[in-house]
Amino acid sequence: MAFQRRERTIVLIDSPLVVPTPFDADRSLPIVVVNNDLGAFSRAAVKDLRAQLPLSAASDGTVVLQTRGLDQARENPTEFRDRNEEAQLQNELQKRRWIDGSNGLVIIAAPPPVLRAWGVDLSDLGSRSREGKSWEYLDDPAKVGEVQVLHDFDTMLAPAQAARACAFPDAANRMLTEDERSKIWAEVSGGIGR
Repeated sequence: MAFQRRERTIVLIDSPLVVPTPFDADRSLPIVVVNNDLGAFSRAAVKDLRAQLPLSAASDGTVVLQTRGLDQARENPTEFRDRNEEAQLQNELQKRRWIDGSNGLVIIAAPPPVLRAWGVDLSDLGSRSREGKSWEYLDDPAKVGEVQVLHDFDTMLAPAQAARACAFPDAANRMLTEDERSKIWAEVSGGIGR
C-alpha cells in the first residue's frame, strides 16, 4: 500500500483469510490497510464498509501488492532507516497513524513512510522466534497493533475451539467477555494464560 497511487484504494482482508484466534477461538475481525495519502478513511467510511461485509460482489479492481525495495531494505537496514526517516521528517503529516479495532474492523492506516517501515519490520517476523512464537508491535512503545507469528497455530486452534464449544455453546457468533476468554485460556494452556 505504501506504493499505491490510486485514490481511495484500501486493502481488505476478510473471510476466508481471517480465521478465529488460536487462544480462545474468538472470531477475528476483518483487517483494513489504508495509505493515508490516498484520501481520508473516516469513521463514516468504516461504518459503511462494515455494513457491506461480508462482501457479495466483486471489487472495483485488482491491486497488485508490491514490495519494491524490500530486499534492499533488509540487506542494508541502516540506509533504509535513514532514507525512510528523512521522508517522514519532511512533513508532520507523514508521522500520523491510526490503529484501531473498536468498530468491527481492524484499521491499520498510515502514510507511505510508516507503511514501508512496518513492512520491513514485519518481513522477517517468523524467522526470529521464542518457543515457536514471534511478535512485533506496529506502534511501539505504545504497544498497539500487535502482529504475531505462531508456528503451531493450527495445533493451538483446535483445542481452543473445542474448549469454547464445551464451555460456551451459546457463544458461537459473539465475542467472548474478558472473563470468558480467561477461562478458555486457562483450559487450553493448563492455567498459563496467553
